[in-house]
Amino acid sequence: MRLIFAARLKNHVPAGEVAGFKRVMSRAVTALDAVTPWPSEHTITDLRWTPNAGRVGMLVRSNEPESTATRAGWIGNKARAWAWTGVVGEELLPVLRAGDHTREPVAAAVDDAIGSFAMIGARPDTLRVFTNVHRSEAMYYAEVDDAVLFSNSAAVLNLVRHGSRSPVYSALGLAGAIVHGLPVTNTTVFADVRIAPPGSRLVCDERHDLRVEDHYIWKADADAGLDEIASSVAESLVDYARTIAGGAETVMAAITGGKDSRLVTSALTAAGIPFTAYTNGLDESGEVLVGRQVAALLGAEHRTNRPVLTTAPSGRTVLPVQPELQAWMTLRSTGGLGNAFTTLPDPAKKHVLITSSVNLGGQGGEIIRGGWARSLAGTDHGRDSALRLLNTLWFNNADLLSPLATEAVHRDLSASFQRVSNVPVRGMLDAYVRDRTGRWLATMRHGESVVAPHATLLINNRMVRRILAAPDETLVEERLAHRVMNTIIPGVADLPLFRDRWAFEAKGPSGFHDPQGWESREPYTATNVPRANFNWRVSYTPALAQYFTSYVLDQPSSLLFDVIDRGSVEKMLGGSRYRAPAAWALFSAQYTLNNGWLGERPASPDTIEIEVPDA
Repeated sequence: MRLIFAARLKNHVPAGEVAGFKRVMSRAVTALDAVTPWPSEHTITDLRWTPNAGRVGMLVRSNEPESTATRAGWIGNKARAWAWTGVVGEELLPVLRAGDHTREPVAAAVDDAIGSFAMIGARPDTLRVFTNVHRSEAMYYAEVDDAVLFSNSAAVLNLVRHGSRSPVYSALGLAGAIVHGLPVTNTTVFADVRIAPPGSRLVCDERHDLRVEDHYIWKADADAGLDEIASSVAESLVDYARTIAGGAETVMAAITGGKDSRLVTSALTAAGIPFTAYTNGLDESGEVLVGRQVAALLGAEHRTNRPVLTTAPSGRTVLPVQPELQAWMTLRSTGGLGNAFTTLPDPAKKHVLITSSVNLGGQGGEIIRGGWARSLAGTDHGRDSALRLLNTLWFNNADLLSPLATEAVHRDLSASFQRVSNVPVRGMLDAYVRDRTGRWLATMRHGESVVAPHATLLINNRMVRRILAAPDETLVEERLAHRVMNTIIPGVADLPLFRDRWAFEAKGPSGFHDPQGWESREPYTATNVPRANFNWRVSYTPALAQYFTSYVLDQPSSLLFDVIDRGSVEKMLGGSRYRAPAAWALFSAQYTLNNGWLGERPASPDTIEIEVPDA
């Protein structure tokens, strides 16, 4: 992981008056010490860039072993500097070495670059932040009286902004993290800290303390056809596979019964990169069975990562879990922004060398499938249908919030709802790219980078920019994703999925693709196999639900009670419309508020036994 902090003095501060600037930079060092998730002995880079008599300063801290130039995260001298998170394409590196951020050709190259990154360009007197259109590598910003602050850690900015030893939290940010189970609002859980817009440049220069320039792709290319876009996306996937996995000795790829992991493994195969596919779950899992079939077709080795099961005194098979430890690892790694529904590795582990091993997943594939535009399949694709659907998808946990909290989240997201109202199909894609996938990856994938290099194949800035230029008809019913998959490796898309179909043929044969073969693509359902769909995280387990209930509701002075409806939360955790991601989101929010994630690893976390169905 690379943690970056940058600051620029505001224009009203006289030249040479540096006391305030030094105070900000000192606070930033203290904040980094508090928030850095890895042990101090694992720090490899601890860089400070503060040119003499300048108005700008940067700090870069990393635990990543030296690997490739695309992941170095730093190019600089006394006159100019670049710092970035994630990974960039090799073609951008000579551009960065040759010019600074004030040159428009350089800035335009960063806007359209290959990779997944957030970039800061600096000179002694100016600063410019660049974000990808998908925002999966986030940059946050805040202001103090005399300076504008940027970091890829919202917690660092909060501590600097408030000059405090522990974070100050935001009720609106908490509501935005609960209403969907993942952060969706532009206001974060950390008070007075906002996330930079996707596809934007945030400029601090002699004319403006802070100016936000919008470079998002808002308009479709009316002349672009499905085959043209599919060919471009397929080529991008295969090329990017070589960028992020080509130099590794060992390549692992998660594979499930769904569509996105097939795109990843197909791209690796087409790129000529040997890999081992794996599926997490029990041997009876439908995900495992379908994953094996896909791996066999691609000629890849397949492994099953089985959970460790034990036998309880009752003789039943159980899975022991430790929610507090899971929360600590996830929230420590994500800087207090994640949902422990997704478990992240122990941040105390040493970072994996990119040339040694890389592990890829299917995150981000929903964008190729049209984001939430794909959910309009079977509707009239009109304004009212889209608005109803967006409200249902985004506010799936609104019943757990107070009316005032729900209203505040609606206001924060009003621009997205207006976009859907104006252009329903395209607006549903934008809502997904800008505030769903991007926000989730900005927290969870950022957290994964504590111990492993960035390896999210399906999130590539240039590729997503091409998808954003696609006409409406390519976005609905998952037509683009299907065509991309068939372009890369013909036949992979025709293997049956686990309890799912392609959206264009969900209700029957479609002329879009091989209607005669529709029956042969009947999904594998495993309705008579109790363990086929077992996932302890989503199953309702009274013991785990009671643990959540006690942890969440037994702290009445918590800020959480400013946003939730206690009665509704109690009913949900008691089994009425139980939603595991929502339960974990509530638990994670309370754990964040308690600042447990800033402390040491829990020494004796409670263990909950989850009963596993009989084979």
